[in-house]
Amino acid sequence: MELHQLRYFCAVVRTGSFTKAADQEGVTQPSLSQQIGRLEKSVGAPLLVRLGRSVRLTHAGEVFLPNAMEILNLSKTAAAQVRQLEEGVRGPLRVGVIPTVLPYLLAPHLSDFHRQYPEVDLALTEDVTVRLVEMLQGGDLDVLIATLPLRYPNVVCSEIMKDPLVLVAPKGHSLTSRTIASTFDLSGERLLLLKEGHCFREDMLTACKRITAEMTPAFEADHFGTIFPLVASGAGVTIAPMMAVAHALNCTVVPLAKPQFRRVGYARLMSSTKFKPLQAFTKWLRTVAASMTVAVSP
Repeated sequence: MELHQLRYFCAVVRTGSFTKAADQEGVTQPSLSQQIGRLEKSVGAPLLVRLGRSVRLTHAGEVFLPNAMEILNLSKTAAAQVRQLEEGVRGPLRVGVIPTVLPYLLAPHLSDFHRQYPEVDLALTEDVTVRLVEMLQGGDLDVLIATLPLRYPNVVCSEIMKDPLVLVAPKGHSLTSRTIASTFDLSGERLLLLKEGHCFREDMLTACKRITAEMTPAFEADHFGTIFPLVASGAGVTIAPMMAVAHALNCTVVPLAKPQFRRVGYARLMSSTKFKPLQAFTKWLRTVAASMTVAVSP
C-alpha cells in the first residue's frame, strides 16, 4: 500500500470519476486505474464499483475511506511540521472562513496577525461550510471558521464567541418604532435571505419563525454586502449577526426580545494539535473574538 495509491483512491471518491481524478492527479487514467487495482489487491477487497460514467464505493470502500483520508492528512501534517524550524512560528497556514464571518471578524484584524507572526504565510479561502469541511478533511485546509456545531469524523471544534442576531430594517420603517423586536407582526414583510448552502440562512429562518408566523422571502444573496444596501433602499428586512451590522449603513438595527445567538468557532483535524502556526492563529483568534463580544472560555 502506497501513499499515492491512497491519494488516487480519495481523488476518485471526491470527483466521482476515474477520468477526472486522473486529470487532477496529473496521471493517465489507465495508470490511475492500475494503481487502484493494486491497492484493492493489497487490502483484499474491491473498494470501488463503476456504474457507467459514475463510481460508487463498495461496503469495504466505505469502511476504508475514512482511514485512507486520515493517513493522507497525517502525512501532510507531518511533512508541514518537519518543515517548521525549531524556533519561532513560521510556515504555511491555510484558513477557510464562511462568508458571514470573514469580512466582519477576520478581515479587519488580519494586519495585526501579520505583525505578530510575519513568517506565517496565511492563505484564506471563503466558502460555505460543507465545502470547507470537505477541504479540511481532504487536507487542503488546516483550520476553518464557521457556525457551530459541526459533527464530522476526526474534526475537533472549539467555540470562540456567541454572536447575537438582530433585525435590520430601513430607516423610518414602521418596525423601527419599537426598540425591541418582540411581538410585532412581520407577516407580509419582504424577507431578504442568504442563499441555500449558507449555514446562517437557517438561523435567519428560525429567528423569523420565533417572531412571526409567516414571512415572504423576496430576495436571496451570497453576502450581507448585497443585502444591506437593499434593506436601506426599502426592498425588505433581514436578520443579521451583530458582528455584521456596522456595515448596515442607512439601516436601523432592532434587538430581538428573546436573545438568539449563533455560535462561532473553529474546526481542525485531530491530528493537527501541535502545528505551531495553527496554535498561534487560534490563540490570536480568541483574542479578536473576545474584543468583539463575550467570548467562550477555552
